[in-house]
Amino acid sequence: MHSASTIYMGSTRSKIKEVINKAGDPATFLAGLCVHQKSDGTISLAAADGSKIGISVGVSLSDTKRTSICTKGMEVPILLANGFTPVIGAQVQISTTTGKAVASGTAVNAYYATSTLTAYDEAGAAIADGAALINYPGGL
Repeated sequence: MHSASTIYMGSTRSKIKEVINKAGDPATFLAGLCVHQKSDGTISLAAADGSKIGISVGVSLSDTKRTSICTKGMEVPILLANGFTPVIGAQVQISTTTGKAVASGTAVNAYYATSTLTAYDEAGAAIADGAALINYPGGL
């Protein structure tokens, strides 16, 4: 059953998105984290390692050690830092170390489409800090 207050990580609510697939263990690049690309083409969660390329949408359909990354999209879920409650319409700020949305971090070219939602990971387990949907039609 659909619930407007719930999001299942690894999916987007909108079909407006561009998704790429990169080598990287989905256990590290959990759905909802901001992903950066290093100069050698590998991916990282640390902002110091390279440019932001998108938000992980989790395990790729190839069922290998690859991660799908949404480079542009509408209503894409992002994980929230503990205790953070986003404001709809506010600019998204990303932690430089965890890749989660935070109150004060690195500003990106995205805004919140929702406030905190009840979130479940790809295995169906509840995510304590929740998630929010963000819009970034031009990329981060």
